Amino acid sequence: VENLFYNMTARRKTLQNSADDYGKIVDLLSRMAIHHNNVSFSCRKHGAVKADVHSVMSPSRLDSIRSVYGVSVAKNLMKVEVSSCDPSGCTFDMEGFISNSNYVSKKTILVLFINDRLVECSALKRAIEIVYAATLPKASKPFVYMSINLPREHVDINIHPTKKEVSLLNQEIIIEMIQSEVEVKLRNANDTRTFQEQKVEYIQSTLTSPRSDSTVSPKPSGQKAQKV
Repeated sequence: VENLFYNMTARRKTLQNSADDYGKIVDLLSRMAIHHNNVSFSCRKHGAVKADVHSVMSPSRLDSIRSVYGVSVAKNLMKVEVSSCDPSGCTFDMEGFISNSNYVSKKTILVLFINDRLVECSALKRAIEIVYAATLPKASKPFVYMSINLPREHVDINIHPTKKEVSLLNQEIIIEMIQSEVEVKLRNANDTRTFQEQKVEYIQSTLTSPRSDSTVSPKPSGQKAQKV
């Protein structure tokens, strides 16, 4: 992309600074790269030597997550799958990866694709965060990737002006089933949580008596007393 909005001065002036815009581009391409693992993605800022997003075509989605988000994320993921073929209309298939009890982060990352389209669902995100808050320490925020497939007529994409937020038919039932499966996975993973050990060397300190601390030698006139 070069010279974006070159002939639309008013539109170009409303753009934010390049650092914020580039960060959003990197985040968007990172999410696309791990879902479409049959395509190679590369994103490099103008003038930079190293690409900020670089993924190669791979049959494994876990390998794509490793190449985009790093080894520390990929090694702490668990596969999760949920499906329903209810004749009453609640029909969907979900597969994805969720972080286990060893993953620690201060920010929740939910990569959600519905019918191969990158979207957001605040109700689903809130339900997953509730499970993690009840099962794992409060300081831990999850990394979640989910791909949901369901009939197109069961997805409402007109609840947000940018069509970024979606609502689902039988949304409460679908979220409850996904929430239950995530909770089962987390409880099983929490039983086998591992901790890193670090050797600590103890150094004996010399303690001074209170009487010696309270004794203060008089200072010559004209000199400021030192603060303790």
